Amino acid sequence: MGIRSDVAVALKKEVFDNLSAKSRKTLDEWFVQPASVSQDGHVLFYEEHIKWYNTSDNGLINLYSELVSVFDDEDYLIVEACHDYPESTEGNVGGWYENPWDIIKNYTVSLEWDEEQAFLHVPPATPVLPTPNEKGA
Repeated sequence: MGIRSDVAVALKKEVFDNLSAKSRKTLDEWFVQPASVSQDGHVLFYEEHIKWYNTSDNGLINLYSELVSVFDDEDYLIVEACHDYPESTEGNVGGWYENPWDIIKNYTVSLEWDEEQAFLHVPPATPVLPTPNEKGA
């Protein structure tokens, strides 16, 4: 149970290199390893369907606090996509929108069904039209 989110954390090399040991440990616990490292050494962490409780998990609270208080917001970006999007932007911080991965938050709505069940009653290929009444034709 709980709210699950997709989370991307993009850090410029300077930010990643200067994070405290505590914040690095938090990233290691949540992401194990970076999803991508750019040619310039910038780092992207990404994970799907995680319980990203950035207002109650002490490690995440510390990470957010350190990023906001120590670094320029144009040097990092955290994007949390959860079920409340687009209304909720609570987990988003930073302003590094021109990052090498072009991270954006996007949402779609789709309908899905069980194709096997949907095609149990396949309509005929040619529609069956009523036979016209010869007298009324």
